[in-house]
Amino acid sequence: MKNISYRPREKRYIGRKQILNKKITVYAKTQVECLMKLNKKIKEVKADFQLHSFTSKITVLQFWEKWYKENKYPFLSDTSRDDYEIVKRKIEPIHDIALTKLTKEVLLSFFETLADNRTKEKVYTSLKAMLTIAEKEGKIKRNPFNTIVFKLKKRQPKPAFTFEEQEKILNNLKGKEIEPIILTYLTTGLRKNELDFQNIEKNIKDNILTAINLKGRDRVVRYKKIKLTDDMVKIINDNVEVFHKYTARLVHDHFKQFLKHLGIKGSIVTCRHTFATNCFYLGKDKLIIAREMGHTTSQITDSNYIDIDYNLSKEKVLKLYNNLYNQN
Repeated sequence: MKNISYRPREKRYIGRKQILNKKITVYAKTQVECLMKLNKKIKEVKADFQLHSFTSKITVLQFWEKWYKENKYPFLSDTSRDDYEIVKRKIEPIHDIALTKLTKEVLLSFFETLADNRTKEKVYTSLKAMLTIAEKEGKIKRNPFNTIVFKLKKRQPKPAFTFEEQEKILNNLKGKEIEPIILTYLTTGLRKNELDFQNIEKNIKDNILTAINLKGRDRVVRYKKIKLTDDMVKIINDNVEVFHKYTARLVHDHFKQFLKHLGIKGSIVTCRHTFATNCFYLGKDKLIIAREMGHTTSQITDSNYIDIDYNLSKEKVLKLYNNLYNQN
């Protein structure tokens, strides 16, 4: 039989064949069994070759789309999705490179073209995460980032608004349409996308605001509860139509321009740091602050959100906000 011969000394059959530059050798006690083994091995080599041929043609952009859709998109807020669109545009120079050709040298040359800023860090972490998945799925033999040392800048905790800045913000907000919305952010510590503008009134019951905690990627919906004062509840209920007109992105942009006009650095995210700091000076229990912030431990709140302002005090916070802050 072709490709199969018998070895008397070994008392067994041997099957040999060269296909697609690979030598195949199998052994069996019978001729039929040897033929079956040989045919099976030939099919495996052909399948592996086809898979390799297909994989070698996958471009960076093609795998990025797959990786983003399956591993990122379902867990991101609208703002974070915008960030990934920016990263996608930044990696445009390597879009058409085959995934298997994305070597350490190619990546290092590409990173040299990028400015040293936060966006470059996002490009680095995104590509590294994408290629980690590619390696697990067998699309590449090894992740080139395993041998790349990239020093990320240590991110400093964002400061809260100082007492003087808060005073200036509140005075200039009076009468403006977004005033009730900014007051809500300042007195709840919500992340910018956790405020449900369309259903704000439905999420308040017995002075408790229930908000979706967006952190966590295990597809489990988490909620956090924040206790509001009677005055804060009234402000929200009296301005429901205003809330319905806005989105997180719209508020972010309006408030950014508002702060720029006042000459104050910060964004809607700074309201979150300000909330934690004000609660600290009000003497609120740190565990409660952490839970309202959506943190698993109070250490996260202490290290990254509570700021020191020697001009701030419990009395000043109460006077500044006219008791809009809940102290319990």
